[in-house]
Amino acid sequence: MRRKRTILLAYGGLCAALIALLTAFVRLPAPMLKGYAHLGDLGILFCSMLLGPFCAVPAAAGSALADVLATYPLYAPFTLAIKALMGFWMGKRIVRQRFSLRNLLTLILNAVWMVGAYFLTDALLFGMEAAIGSFFGNLVQGIALVVGGMVLIPLVSSLPPEAFRRIPR
Repeated sequence: MRRKRTILLAYGGLCAALIALLTAFVRLPAPMLKGYAHLGDLGILFCSMLLGPFCAVPAAAGSALADVLATYPLYAPFTLAIKALMGFWMGKRIVRQRFSLRNLLTLILNAVWMVGAYFLTDALLFGMEAAIGSFFGNLVQGIALVVGGMVLIPLVSSLPPEAFRRIPR
């Protein structure tokens, strides 16, 4: 039991680092969004396929750390909660299959959650005008999660089961 916990914590730390890197440093410039898009949500999806519901911890830690590193520390506490729930839900619901309606619905619900939660965050922090202004960018990020997820899930699912044997779920 103790060994499983140690392995899970080690993979969790690696996943948190991966998510932070994909969010803060792998930026896809998007001038029409007045900023950038990132691959952090796909990192959360990948880690949720490895760790299951425990992915809530690295998803929250990695994403909040990325906010601090990317000079958005005001968002860090909100991101912590938003991404923790995303990691938990994806880890609980995503199954390693080529395609499933369950996976598609899970990705869509996570995208809707993310867009809605960041809309409320922006409204709380900066007012309704700012929330409306950032809605499109968050929507694009959510669509990227769904589309990228439907590509990533079959890729990870095609790996042999031995690749996941040592990771406790």
